[in-house]
Amino acid sequence: MLASCRTTLALGLLALSLTAQAQTVYRWTDDEGLTHYGHAVPAEYRARGYERLGPDGRVLERIAPEMTPEERAEKATREALQARLELEQENEAARDRLLRAAYRSEQDLQENLDWRIHGLDTQQTALEASLAHSRQRFEDLVARAASLNRQDEKVPDELDESIEAAREEIRRLNDAIRDIESRKAETRARFEADLERYRALTRDPSR
Repeated sequence: MLASCRTTLALGLLALSLTAQAQTVYRWTDDEGLTHYGHAVPAEYRARGYERLGPDGRVLERIAPEMTPEERAEKATREALQARLELEQENEAARDRLLRAAYRSEQDLQENLDWRIHGLDTQQTALEASLAHSRQRFEDLVARAASLNRQDEKVPDELDESIEAAREEIRRLNDAIRDIESRKAETRARFEADLERYRALTRDPSR
């Protein structure tokens, strides 16, 4: 009796499976653009995409065509651009939060700028003092070498090396001063951008 029940159940499940398969219809197009229907999509047409239809003809599922290498590359580019845009938006929102948290007023922004510029000015003043000292030392060394030349005496290698070292020090200090000037310009430009953004944020508290 038990074996008979199991056999009946198995046959019932098989019948349901066959019925479901019989009711599943696929729709696809061939290379000529002609539409076909069937219970299975030929392998050579699956990459073109197809639809699975229900017993009443409604579309139950759409399988998109496989993308070409060019389409995949284009999709990857779009996704990368979208990801970068979202990251930029997140970074901008984070900067806005920091800006509003750090400053209570435009005066706070101005005072912060003044403090930063003062620090850079202090560094530049020290560099310019060192530069003046290095130039004086360079001139003294060159004058000593010139005096030896006038006396037809050989300029010692140590003196030549000292002159070259002084020249290199002057070059280094000039580069450092130019860097300070550049940083001051960048600081002022950043202040102007922050001030403009701060005004926009405080005009619209919801942002």
